[in-house]
Amino acid sequence: MNTITNHIKYFSKLSGVFILSLLKIYGIGILSTVIVLVLGIYILSNSFGSSLGHSGAYLFIVAAITVKPVSASLFFLLMIAAPFVIGIFATKYAMANIISRLVKDHSETLLVPAIDKIMSKFRSGQPAVVRTSADYALVKIKLLNEFKNSSENKILKKILSYALKKLSFDELDLKNGNANFYDIIKTKLIEKLHELAEPSAMIFYIYIGLQWLSLGLMYFLKV
Repeated sequence: MNTITNHIKYFSKLSGVFILSLLKIYGIGILSTVIVLVLGIYILSNSFGSSLGHSGAYLFIVAAITVKPVSASLFFLLMIAAPFVIGIFATKYAMANIISRLVKDHSETLLVPAIDKIMSKFRSGQPAVVRTSADYALVKIKLLNEFKNSSENKILKKILSYALKKLSFDELDLKNGNANFYDIIKTKLIEKLHELAEPSAMIFYIYIGLQWLSLGLMYFLKV
């Protein structure tokens, strides 16, 4: 009973880590985007004078790109991409954080037993011979469904499904005819979890840096 209670508390803690990580990236991304957008429009408006004061958004964008083709184009592309970039990197960073915690804290006590349990059940009900990428794609869909319908914790199932989706056919070593597909999947899945357990927001911060670079280009240079 104590073990179950401890696991519930631990997964509640992981949920908190996930939410805080998500909010961190969303907060930084949205704040930066709003500031850069407002300042960018202000800088561009000043460069036109009063001639386009009452023009529509389309004419404003066309005029901005005409006057500052490089910086304005970069600026508008980064602003358009912002919702997608922030959303993708927020989720990726949050997932990496909780995977990192889980791998460090309970790799042998939670992750491996859960994989063994799900794979054992799947193996008994879904005997499969996998030799091609098409075979693997079909088995992968069934295995993802098995993860989804298992009785494991919701967060644990989400993590395992996330890792399995990242596992490609090319990463499986099926050249050895005697190799067991399910043992290979288990090994590669654990390796993929360790690979994903490296939270890094470097690319996201590069994107934020590009936002401010576009602002600097518009303000200091006529490009």
